[in-house]
Amino acid sequence: MDQVNEILAAIGQAGKNPDGSYTRICFSPSYFQAVEIVRNKMEELGMQVNQDVAGNIHGVLPGSDPKAKSIIMGSHLDTVPSGGLYDGAYGVAGALEVVRRLKESGVQLRHPIEIYGFNAEESNPVGGTFGSRAITGLVDPHQPGLEEALQSYGRTVQEIMDCQRDFNDAKCYLELHIEQGDHLDDIGVQIGVVRGIVGIVRYKITAIGHSNHAGTTQMKNRRDAMVAMARLIAQADQRCREIDDTLVLTVGTIQCWPDSENVIPGKVECSFEMRHMDAEKTDAMIQAIEEITKTIDTVTFQIEKQIDKGSVRCDKHIMQLIDQAAEEVGASREVMPSGAGHDANPMAHRLPMGMIFVPSKDGLSHCGEEWTAPEDLTRGADVLYRTVQKLDQED
Repeated sequence: MDQVNEILAAIGQAGKNPDGSYTRICFSPSYFQAVEIVRNKMEELGMQVNQDVAGNIHGVLPGSDPKAKSIIMGSHLDTVPSGGLYDGAYGVAGALEVVRRLKESGVQLRHPIEIYGFNAEESNPVGGTFGSRAITGLVDPHQPGLEEALQSYGRTVQEIMDCQRDFNDAKCYLELHIEQGDHLDDIGVQIGVVRGIVGIVRYKITAIGHSNHAGTTQMKNRRDAMVAMARLIAQADQRCREIDDTLVLTVGTIQCWPDSENVIPGKVECSFEMRHMDAEKTDAMIQAIEEITKTIDTVTFQIEKQIDKGSVRCDKHIMQLIDQAAEEVGASREVMPSGAGHDANPMAHRLPMGMIFVPSKDGLSHCGEEWTAPEDLTRGADVLYRTVQKLDQED
């Protein structure tokens, strides 16, 4: 009998808020409560368990062939503030369900099975996908603010650098996840065979005008930075839609100076984040933004790149195995990119990687209303289980 929903509910005992949302911030007591729940389940399943300084929980189920490389599964256990039950935790629950089924059926695979419950995947003071970057050696020890942030968690930079592991004994990485978007739900498809994780490029754009009295400055003489930024945002949004229908642009933060009701804004600063699988599309977007700024002559614009995370591709062979597994369980499926970042991104720098998506109701995620139907959760675990079995038949 499937138990992925029960395992997920058990993890959900940690960090549940009165309004039904979940808050498990990295390195927090509620996060480590979830870690203990997962540790207990791993030990119950006969896995060898350890926890590193980065806060990752790791379980190993030995295989029958000492020469066979590990099949690694996992996702993250932290959440955004007032997030949902499913983001991240479902991937850990699905991996645990695979091991549970193997134990229940009395089957020992040739390959060892490893499961990671990663810490700090969400945005945080030490940087997103922190736990997976720690084990893959992708943490920059000179990252601004890293030392101070780690000190607040009782860690040191060197301790985190020492979390890096050797992946020569690993075969691949699989991550089961809710889509966190509305595509599968919109088209009524049950499984997403992920082809890659989009690149994320983020800029800080500043409009510099001139502050002046809100009541005495004529409209024709104003150098209003807020109005100029509004024009840029609206026109950039339109250009994004024209460049490519899978390119997305988000202006997620805005700051205004002097931030007073009776003063014309003299300076406005916004974040412009764009995501796509192909760098040429994000390059086209920032070029379009630069062209728009030249048409707005009431202010001066400054454009500064802050983040440039390249896209990663899923392994084509693993994609084929996932597709076959979905077909075997009678699931409709579609090949699609992931618009959200995942721990699979750092892992893909070290191993062949595959991801499986299940639908998110109405595309809602990072909120208490995040929901995926129990039957979809079971189906995703079925596909993951069969994919692991197929991988185990290989060297």
